[in-house]
Amino acid sequence: MHYVPLALAILASSFHVCPAQQLPPEQRGTVDTVVQVGVGWYQPAGGERRDDPNSVARALELAAPGCTVVLDPGDYPAFSIGFTNRQNNSSMGTGGAPLRPVVVRGRNGARIVAGADHDTIKIAQQYPVAHIRFENLEIHAGQRSGVIFYTPPPDGSNLGFEFLDCTIDGGFDHARQAGRDSKWGVIAHGLKDFVFAGRSKRASVHSIRFEHAFYLQNPRGDITLENIDAARLGRTFVQVVAREKEGPPGQGRITVKGCQVEDTGLAQRDNFKGGTAFTFAGRLADCTILVEDCSYRAGFEPELHKLTVNGMPYNTSALVAWDGRESQPNGALILRNNHFEMAPGTGDRALVSIASCRSVSIEGNNRFLAGAHPVALTIDPLDASGKPGGLPNGTVHVALSTELRGALHVGGRVADDALRQELARSSADR
Repeated sequence: MHYVPLALAILASSFHVCPAQQLPPEQRGTVDTVVQVGVGWYQPAGGERRDDPNSVARALELAAPGCTVVLDPGDYPAFSIGFTNRQNNSSMGTGGAPLRPVVVRGRNGARIVAGADHDTIKIAQQYPVAHIRFENLEIHAGQRSGVIFYTPPPDGSNLGFEFLDCTIDGGFDHARQAGRDSKWGVIAHGLKDFVFAGRSKRASVHSIRFEHAFYLQNPRGDITLENIDAARLGRTFVQVVAREKEGPPGQGRITVKGCQVEDTGLAQRDNFKGGTAFTFAGRLADCTILVEDCSYRAGFEPELHKLTVNGMPYNTSALVAWDGRESQPNGALILRNNHFEMAPGTGDRALVSIASCRSVSIEGNNRFLAGAHPVALTIDPLDASGKPGGLPNGTVHVALSTELRGALHVGGRVADDALRQELARSSADR
C-alpha cells in the first residue's frame, strides 16, 4: 500500500502531542517508498518531518515491504523490534516480505550506539517480524551485544535478516586492557536465511572484550557469513551450537566464506584461552558446513604476546569441530582453500581438530601452518586420557594438495604416507 499524504497529515497532529510514543496501528506499514531519518526526526516521502527521540524505531513502524529507510550521518540510540512492550525504543514494525525486504540504509557516518542499553539492536518474535536488511551501518556494541536475536517460538524462526557492509565495534583495546565491556558482536537463536556480509566493501567485527563475534545457536535454516574482517576478540570469531536444552537440532547450510580473522580468544577472564576461532559444536546434524577462502592468523602482533599465563604459548588454534558433549554429531564439514597460520612459538593445541562429523572433506588448496604445537591437523583426536575426544567422524577425505606445517594425526597416531594416500582416495558426502 502506498503512502497517502492527506491521511497521515490528519494523524500527524495527534502524533506531535506525544512524540515519544509508538505509532498507532493505523499508521504502521503505510509507506512502501522511502522514509528519511536524521537524529531525532524522520520524514516519510511526501509527508512532513516529525520529531522523535528514537527516529529509527518510528521509521521501522511506518515501513511496509519494499520500503527503504535512509539514515543520515549521526549517532542513533539503540532500538528493538518484535517486542510487544510500549517503550519508546521498541518499534512495532513488522518488516518486509520475501524479495521485498525493508531496507535500513545508512549514509556514511550513520552509527547505532547502545548508550546505557545492554544491547544495541534487539530482535524478538513476540509478534512476527521478518525480512529486514541493514546496510552500511556502524554498530557500537552494548555491554551485552551489538545485535541480539531472542529465541523464537518452537515452530518459528528469526527469518530473513541481513546485515550488509556493516561494522560491529566492541570498543575494547586488548593490548591496553581498556575500553567498553562488550560481550558479543551477534548472539542469535533460531536464525533462518541470515546473512552478515560485505558486498560493496568488507564487513567487520572487532574489539569485542569478553566473548564471540558470532554466537549462533540452534540454526533453523541457512546462515551466511561472508567477506568479514574480524580481529581482537574475547573468544571465537564464530561459534555455532545446537544444544538440546536450547532447542531443536541445527539445520540448513552454514557458509563461512572469504572471512579474514586475526587474534581471537583474548579474554582475560578465560586466561586468554577463550576457544578456537572457527568452532562448530554439536547437534548440527542436518547442517552442511562450508568454510571456504577464509584465513586465521595469530601471533603476528608482538604487543599481544603478553596475553597469556603460566608460561603457556600465546593463543589457541584456528578451527575445531566436535560434538559439544551432545548426543548427536554434526552433518557434513567442507574446508576449501583456507589459510590458517600461527606465528612461530604461538598456539597451544592442534591448529585444526575435527571430530563428530557425518562426513569431512578437506579439498582444494588448504594451508594449515602450526606454530608452537606440533600438530597441524588432527582427525578423530584423543583426549588427555587417551580416549576419543568426541563422536567418531564418518567418511573423511583429505586432499594431497593440503599443505601442512606440523603433523597429521588420525585417531591419535601420526599419519604415514600410506594413510595420507588412503585419505586422499576417500570420497566424502558433499
